[in-house]
Amino acid sequence: MTTRTQDASYSIASVSKLSGISCHTLRVWERRYGFPSPRRTLKGHRRYDCAEVRLLCGVAQLVRDGRLVGEVIDDLRTGRVVIAAEATTDHESRHDALVETMLDRLLVGDFDAGEQHYRELARRFDAAEMAERVIGPALVEIGERWFRRECDVYEERSASVFLRRQTALLIEAARAGNTHPTRRVLVGTVQGDRHEGGVLILNLLLELAGWRVTNLGVDLPVREFEKAVRSRRPDGVGLSFVLSRNINKRFRELESIADVPVIVGGRGVLNYQSLARRHGLIPVSCPVRSVAARLEQELAGWGRARDYATEP
Repeated sequence: MTTRTQDASYSIASVSKLSGISCHTLRVWERRYGFPSPRRTLKGHRRYDCAEVRLLCGVAQLVRDGRLVGEVIDDLRTGRVVIAAEATTDHESRHDALVETMLDRLLVGDFDAGEQHYRELARRFDAAEMAERVIGPALVEIGERWFRRECDVYEERSASVFLRRQTALLIEAARAGNTHPTRRVLVGTVQGDRHEGGVLILNLLLELAGWRVTNLGVDLPVREFEKAVRSRRPDGVGLSFVLSRNINKRFRELESIADVPVIVGGRGVLNYQSLARRHGLIPVSCPVRSVAARLEQELAGWGRARDYATEP
């Protein structure tokens, strides 16, 4: 694994994927705290160097540990917090260019070339790495390009459909190889959140880890998850949150699912982990490649707590 050089450049989508901080939150922090302070390309796109990525990953971890972001940034500036230089190492800068080239082709409708670039990346990475290094950041970048009005809705949709189809093929292969699943889990998104990418990536990673996944799709009312739990009797429920709109209401509704642990993750949850815990939910924020192991740990801990609570 090669250490990033100081002149490495990362898009906001790549930084969001590496740190777990949503693109919206990165923009809010920049406006409110003056941190981070990325340079701009001639077209106005944000570009972050490796030192800033390293600091953001460290700040994100401290926020996940319960610190207030404003306090962390102040402590960072005054030297009361120091983030280790070796915190971020990888080959992401080289992959960014290939992923962005793939997206350029997909967004103009050149799907043959886009698929050729995708296949080139697939030869380098296994299925889990494709989810982490290619599909996840590509879906974020597509959304960012639409947000910056660099593409029309139909272009964004066609490129996203291509990536979701590739993810579905990876899920099918992982499921075929998962002949002795160890756990059963329901996944999806709650009402109002129609972002399918995170759900598909979670589905893929859990099947690769030996879980049997029932994907209930997106934009589903909590009462339907509650019915599915009673009927299917899974070991847990995993929900992806990209949006934080109405999150307090959705967390409150999820309290109705009391028989199994409800795990919530995704960029929309980063700043609401304490709120999730207050509603009896299990917030998970970790690198994509670690999500299955983290979920296993959380489910085991929830089971122990439940057993202790029922002891006479």
